[in-house]
Amino acid sequence: MSFLQLGLLLSRSRRMKAYRQARAEAAALSDADLADMGLKRYQLGHVARVKALKH
Repeated sequence: MSFLQLGLLLSRSRRMKAYRQARAEAAALSDADLADMGLKRYQLGHVARVKALKH
């Protein structure tokens, strides 16, 4: 495995860890909090991806 491949794997691992953390934080919000933000529960995956996977 080259250093480039190892670097890509580590980068992906960090992004996925950030995604899982953002998803958990979003899932912890109450329905009232989501309504205040204008979000539905099914939109949490998108919110987490935008928050965690931006470059």
